[in-house]
Amino acid sequence: MMSSRKVNECQARDVTLAAAVRDLAQMPATNPIIESCDQDHEDNRIIRDELGAGAPSRYSHDRPGNPLLRLPDVHAWARGRGGSMRAKIAHRITVVRV
Repeated sequence: MMSSRKVNECQARDVTLAAAVRDLAQMPATNPIIESCDQDHEDNRIIRDELGAGAPSRYSHDRPGNPLLRLPDVHAWARGRGGSMRAKIAHRITVVRV
């Protein structure tokens, strides 16, 4: 895990994706979808690094317009907002990494 130092958006995405890949490797997820951006190549490298070179990748990228990709953003926003918004989604958040 990274220290509490400031990181840019790309670094934060890399750390978050690596943690998600490690967590999802322990779950029966069949096809996790990652929002596509100009960092897709780096995302694929992180996935290979986390799963190992010989592991099959179950991950795919999709366009940002996919409505299901908005759900994690909504939950992250509500948790970060705090107060009543955090309380409304608290039952859906099982693990928080800081």
